[in-house]
Amino acid sequence: MKLLVLRDKKPGHFNQAEGVALAIGRLTPTEVARLDIRPTWFAHDDVRKIVMRRYGRDAGKWLRSMYRIDAQGLEKPDVIVGSGRPTIAAGILISRAFGGVPFVYSGGIGGYDTREVSLMIVASPRAAGHPRSAWAPIPSIVDPADYPAPRRLSSLSDLNGAEIALLVGGTAYRKEWPQNEWDALIALVRAVALEHGVRWRVTTSRRTPDEVGARFAQLAAEGVLGEFIDYRSAGPGSVRALFGADAVVVTEDSMSMLVEGLTAKRPVVGLRSAKVHDGYASEAISAWAAKSWAAPSLNPSLAILPLGTVSADQFASALIKLEPPTLDVRGKLARIIAPVLGLEAP
Repeated sequence: MKLLVLRDKKPGHFNQAEGVALAIGRLTPTEVARLDIRPTWFAHDDVRKIVMRRYGRDAGKWLRSMYRIDAQGLEKPDVIVGSGRPTIAAGILISRAFGGVPFVYSGGIGGYDTREVSLMIVASPRAAGHPRSAWAPIPSIVDPADYPAPRRLSSLSDLNGAEIALLVGGTAYRKEWPQNEWDALIALVRAVALEHGVRWRVTTSRRTPDEVGARFAQLAAEGVLGEFIDYRSAGPGSVRALFGADAVVVTEDSMSMLVEGLTAKRPVVGLRSAKVHDGYASEAISAWAAKSWAAPSLNPSLAILPLGTVSADQFASALIKLEPPTLDVRGKLARIIAPVLGLEAP
């Protein structure tokens, strides 16, 4: 089966598309082609929506004008996969250009006529009630087979010598990180290392303020951290090795990294800012925290804690109540996708 994976600029998006492609690979042998999606200067999000609602019937014309894509130069795929707003119109237009090729999208879609989208994989159980939508954990390229089983952290004494990965984000859509919360994060890392003997493995991200990165570098120089990866020098992809830690802690601005930790079958703690505007992301994360990821156990695998006020003892107590996930995320995705593509579910 020939797959065409549409990739925008954001790793959090194109890794979802790649994750969908890997899930399809569970169903049938695949040949994957990739296409970078870069809208032209005028084709911002609102323009793309207007074009697709009113004028977009000529697929070849609008692919050229909005993306500089020549549909005639593309090999016909059997399935198109996308994630991220720039890929929505592109996916619909490419599907249309090839006579209705199935288009599978990771994420929710607003502002478009989605009748030509074959499946939307959504993070919120509520959104799963929309037409051609299904709930599943956010797809990713993380494979738990790449990592050894985590050390079981079921008591405070188990934390001594345990490796805990910390994935540090920053201000994102509808989420902000005031200075006092960055101060609290630094204090929490120091206190947990001192009081519980944790070996922290920390990475920053493209959203992390330079000042915060410098403070973590100082913690590493003091010996508080077992490992520090500075995104500014390491670049994208540097986080992957950290999913082999015994547990994963994520600043809650990144939905993708929360689920990547769970996909790696690690217990996950999300640190939540007080300055979050409730919306789709908060709804989805709340559902993940309430869900059992470790069948047949009813124990949680994800805890959400308030960054600004959580103490080292509260953090440790919450962590040891979590159970490593057992859910096969890629298998669940494959079972959802299979009937859409007319394939047999595993």
